[in-house]
Amino acid sequence: MLIKICGLLEPADAHVAVAAGADMVSVIFAPARRRRTLAEARAIFDTAPPHVERVGVFVDAPMSEVREVIDACRLDRVQLSGSETPAYCQAFGERAVKTLRLPNDLGELPRFSVPLLHLDALVEGQAGGTGESWDYALARDAALAYRVLLSGGLSPDNVAAAIRATRPYGVDVSSGVETSQRKDYDKIEQFIRNARQAFATAASA
Repeated sequence: MLIKICGLLEPADAHVAVAAGADMVSVIFAPARRRRTLAEARAIFDTAPPHVERVGVFVDAPMSEVREVIDACRLDRVQLSGSETPAYCQAFGERAVKTLRLPNDLGELPRFSVPLLHLDALVEGQAGGTGESWDYALARDAALAYRVLLSGGLSPDNVAAAIRATRPYGVDVSSGVETSQRKDYDKIEQFIRNARQAFATAASA
C-alpha cells in the first residue's frame, strides 16, 4: 500500500507528510496553480529521506524536459497526466506512472505497461487536482488486475470508504488536504492515519 501527498508547495509540506508516514511526496511541474520551479522542487524533495519516493507530475511535456527534471531532482517516479502514448510512458521504464480517467479510459488500461496506474476523476479541460469526487467503485475491477493509485476528490473524511470500495494499491491526495489553497498539516496527518487504518482493515478482511 502506498500513500502519496501531491502538489507540495514548500519544504515544510514534505517534512510534515514524511513525518506523518507518507510513502510518496509529489511536486507538479505542469502548468497549474501548484506548479513549482526546479529550484523550489529541489528544496522540497531535499526534505524527504531516501526511503520516501520523489514523484514529479507532468502533462504532455517534451521527453527531454522530463529527463532533465529526473536528473535534477533525483525523481523516483514520473506521473504522466496528459495524453502521453504507451510508447512515451514505456520510455521511462520503472519510473512511469500513467494517469487515466474513469469511466472514459477504462478501455485504455491494458494499453499501458507501466508499474503503476493513477486513476482520477474525469473533469473536462482539467488534468487533475480538481478535488472532484467520483464513483470509486468503478476502479474496483482495475484494482484487481493492476497496481492502482486511486485519486480524485479524496479527503480525510472519505478515504477509508474509497479504500473499502476499491481495494487500491495506494491512494493519492492534493486538494483534499488543503485549506485556503495551502497544505493543511492536520488534514495531512488525518488523511494518512485514516488511510493506514483502512488499508489494515482491508488486508485482514
